[in-house]
Amino acid sequence: MTLRKILGPFMRAKALLLSLGFSLVLSNVACDAAHGISATKIKDILDHPRDYQSKEITVYGTVTNAVSLLVIKYYEVQDGTGSIKVVTDNLLPARGEKLRVTGRTTVIELGTERWIVLRENADSSAPGVDSKNADGTAPLQY
Repeated sequence: MTLRKILGPFMRAKALLLSLGFSLVLSNVACDAAHGISATKIKDILDHPRDYQSKEITVYGTVTNAVSLLVIKYYEVQDGTGSIKVVTDNLLPARGEKLRVTGRTTVIELGTERWIVLRENADSSAPGVDSKNADGTAPLQY
């Protein structure tokens, strides 16, 4: 029995596993790129906020920060071109989470600070999450 006959099945299994791993990596990259293609670039929103005023837009990126204050909850999404704050009534996402969010742009002014933010749509939440209070009323809008 030759070494080639002994190692033959192992070499085929190794090649199969490498092919499978490469396919998984490639599909992950393709999905990430597909989300980025259909989403608006954050830099475009920040550079030309009037073009997006009162329009429904979608961004895709990584959550870099999440903050819950007394009257407002927001998180920051970065897509490689810029970063934007997203005001939400939903649960705050975890840092590092990649997500797609849809909403309308608005301006929030706090003292001398001026933020161009995306106000997340209530229906932009995860499937199965009800955007109403327990008594059936809509949540307060800030």
